[in-house]
Amino acid sequence: MIVFDPTEHPPAKAQGMLSQVVAPRPIAMISTASEDGTVNVAPFSYYMPVTGRPLLLAVTMGARRESDGRPKHTWVNTRRTGEFVVNVTTDALREQIELAAMEFPDGVSELDYLGWTAIASQRVAAPSIAESPVHLECRVHRVVDLGDPEVAGSGVHLVVAEVVCIVLDESVCTPDLRVDQAKLAPVGRLGFPWFSRVGPDSMFALERIPYGEFARTGRLPGVAPDA
Repeated sequence: MIVFDPTEHPPAKAQGMLSQVVAPRPIAMISTASEDGTVNVAPFSYYMPVTGRPLLLAVTMGARRESDGRPKHTWVNTRRTGEFVVNVTTDALREQIELAAMEFPDGVSELDYLGWTAIASQRVAAPSIAESPVHLECRVHRVVDLGDPEVAGSGVHLVVAEVVCIVLDESVCTPDLRVDQAKLAPVGRLGFPWFSRVGPDSMFALERIPYGEFARTGRLPGVAPDA
């Protein structure tokens, strides 16, 4: 048995361990705009849904850039405007994920190198990315600052945001609002440098039944009735 005590390792090592075992994680490809209109795009995999009403999600934004120690562009733009867009990261976008993660200088847009297109959002001023089939338009609900902002792998802004609009392409969603997971083909983050992708061969379905039915019939969850 191997016991990992986080207090015996530097923060970056501890975070690396967490990233390897909390996996796969969905990737929020967040788009924002600077005060001069420069579009910023960056992937965030410390990201989760929170609740249905208000419709909230949470994303962890690092406090500092690794390259120069300055605040991250996504956080600067989000703090200034109170808005951002989560573009669902799909298999079609996978080759550009690490390029989007690169820390470009001020005034330089990742879009100049990614080959993606910024389009107007429906309810927020922050732009959406046309190449993603799903956009979650968000307004900041609450921010919790955690850790030591001067230490790599420690200081973060936990941003809880309200999803005020979701825009879905018809190619991945039916008129009755059922998203086809195979057609969406989302990409997940594993421990560095690995990713995962969803497709028909990697998906399986399980039935969920209430306890009352289980107690009455003895039928097990996930087992077809005629099995």
